Amino acid sequence: MAGLSKLVVAVALAVASLPLTDEAVRTEVDRLVAAVATTRHLTYHGTLPVRVVDRAEAAREAAHLDDLAAAEPAAQTDAEILRRLGLVATPRADADAEWDDDEASPRFDAVTGRLWVPGFVSLDAQRVALTHEVAHAVADQRFSLRRLMDISPEGRSRLTGDARRARQALVEGDAMLTGLEVLDPRETFLGVRELAALAARLRASAAPETNPGWGATLAGFTHVDGLLFVARTRQHRPWSAVDALWTDPPGSTEQILHPEKYESCEAPVTVDASSLPALPGLGHAAASDTVGELAIRAWLSGAWNAEVAARAAAGWGGDRAGLYTRPPAETDAGAPTESKALAWLTVWDDPAEADDFARAARPVLERQAEKKAAEAPTEQALPDGAIFSSSNGLFGVARKGDAVALLVAAPEGSEPALAAMLGTRRPEPSRRGGSRPRPSAPPGCQRRGRAGGSE
Repeated sequence: MAGLSKLVVAVALAVASLPLTDEAVRTEVDRLVAAVATTRHLTYHGTLPVRVVDRAEAAREAAHLDDLAAAEPAAQTDAEILRRLGLVATPRADADAEWDDDEASPRFDAVTGRLWVPGFVSLDAQRVALTHEVAHAVADQRFSLRRLMDISPEGRSRLTGDARRARQALVEGDAMLTGLEVLDPRETFLGVRELAALAARLRASAAPETNPGWGATLAGFTHVDGLLFVARTRQHRPWSAVDALWTDPPGSTEQILHPEKYESCEAPVTVDASSLPALPGLGHAAASDTVGELAIRAWLSGAWNAEVAARAAAGWGGDRAGLYTRPPAETDAGAPTESKALAWLTVWDDPAEADDFARAARPVLERQAEKKAAEAPTEQALPDGAIFSSSNGLFGVARKGDAVALLVAAPEGSEPALAAMLGTRRPEPSRRGGSRPRPSAPPGCQRRGRAGGSE
């Protein structure tokens, strides 16, 4: 009997490793489309286009979709700001773009409306991921992912980097919740304790215990915090309340991390690019974007534990970070040469929150100043901040009222830029307007009436 059991297992493994047929995938996808549409209370019209791909095609398709996303100008600006803040590594030109089977998973392409499925992974092994991607396809037909992400006809996003991350959390959170309901129609996971336990397990499985990195942080935000954001509405309301999130989406990662701020219509403070100063030898910023609370949390984690970083970032109101390039040299055919400089103006809910962030930012900047430097940075104290000077450039922070200005790897002589940024900020009434949380929504805010859950 023991030998027979081993034979049965061997046969099962052999069958599982056989390439999937188009017919088998078509049948499974059609079944999942029906299940997802029923669970999500949406109607899917027509047949979802599917392509079964082999290993080589899967690698090419994944690379193609990643390249398209990376080539988008707004995404490039966002990625470069994160790089200069030290959140993502500089890509190596000679890096091998090797791809292995562990990366193989189904993927829905919103541009073509097609679902591609790796034919070398058993349907059982990829069923959960396949359900998730089918949920994207069903939602896309009803709400349009391109419209939600504000993609122009030319294929360019009109959202800030922070807003894109917030809306991606809505997209992934909706698909996560849909997949869970397909697996558990009784919705037992929607209990407060059960959902919290599920979120903790998901975070633990998605990231290493220490130094998770920006990729893992972003994945945890979009999938786990996104799930919690959508589930907060679904706990006490029908799916139609979730539909309303798509027509009135979150405007910042702050609203995902603190759903009560979404419900009370606390919009991000707009910080205009004109607030960014010229820097010596670099001129004005060549491009700029909004960093947002999530990325600020991750940045502060360079010197603080996750709890302290989250607390220091929690009073975020708005920001604008600018990228600077060096003037073209005569010898390089007019191409701008690399610069690591960043000027960054942040706005906070009130002066106390701004002070908390400024204090937390100082050791992060000091570490960045000394990283790979030939010698320890020198510190110059400011009335409400500090400047660290090293061979890597100037790293500075200064606060005035509810605003905090920062410099990263700025050229020598950039100290006045801190005061210049702070000088553009006019004092405004606190967004909080009283004790935390805010006691009521602003006039005209309709979200309170349809939002579920308690604060």
